[in-house]
Amino acid sequence: MLYMYQCKAPYSRIESFFYALKWQYDCRPNIDNNPCDKKFLHIVLQGLKRLLYKPVVKKEVVTPEILRAIIDNNGASNDLIKVRLCAMVLLAYAAFLRHDELINIRRCDLEIFVSHINIFIMKSKMDIYRQGAWVIVGATNSPTCPVAALNKYLRIAGLNSESDDNYLFRPLNFSKSTGVHVLREGQLSYTRCLELFREALDEVGMDSKKFGLHSLRSGGASAAANFGVPDRLFKKHGRWKSETAKDGYVKDSTKDRLAVSLNLGL
Repeated sequence: MLYMYQCKAPYSRIESFFYALKWQYDCRPNIDNNPCDKKFLHIVLQGLKRLLYKPVVKKEVVTPEILRAIIDNNGASNDLIKVRLCAMVLLAYAAFLRHDELINIRRCDLEIFVSHINIFIMKSKMDIYRQGAWVIVGATNSPTCPVAALNKYLRIAGLNSESDDNYLFRPLNFSKSTGVHVLREGQLSYTRCLELFREALDEVGMDSKKFGLHSLRSGGASAAANFGVPDRLFKKHGRWKSETAKDGYVKDSTKDRLAVSLNLGL
């Protein structure tokens, strides 16, 4: 382990090596005492973990201002590439969606009303029993309205049948005969979704490397928390099972953080 440390191996590799070696000794029937069980070695392993620890650098959250800039830049177009982008980012932000939740939505998972839409999330990271969950997203009647963006996407993409079990957000092909983009079978990959999102951020002058697809989920969660949405509704909307998981997504506003020191009676 010390040799690997001197060779500047990351802690994950050192840990994997240690437990692989321990497993090999455990599998040998003629060895009564596994040398990897010695307390000294575990102390060394913990010491290496502290020495090699690197703080987690979280991606920046998407703010309403960034979303408005993206929609101002793309929202007026009827090009399916841009219409799909607007619907995806607004829906992911408003419904606190992870990438896998977003791309697994099917047309038949939607219930569309004038005032809101219901989205059935078939499976998610925290849904260990695969019971699914309904998420409600309201119409805001603004340029960044997720309901309006989704309706526009459904109309231009030709996804009119409520019983259609095809994926909602799919890859595109360019039709030479009509001169427009059309949907094709399959799902959008994480890499492609991230590429589209970062291109949109670059176009509005943002440093796209500071953002990831999770920035949409954490951005919506942060906005809801800073606007004072009750915790019970907040957790249900984001499908979190614990306070710790929920709080990890929230970036408190400067105003809210200042409220602590400004209310100490000083």
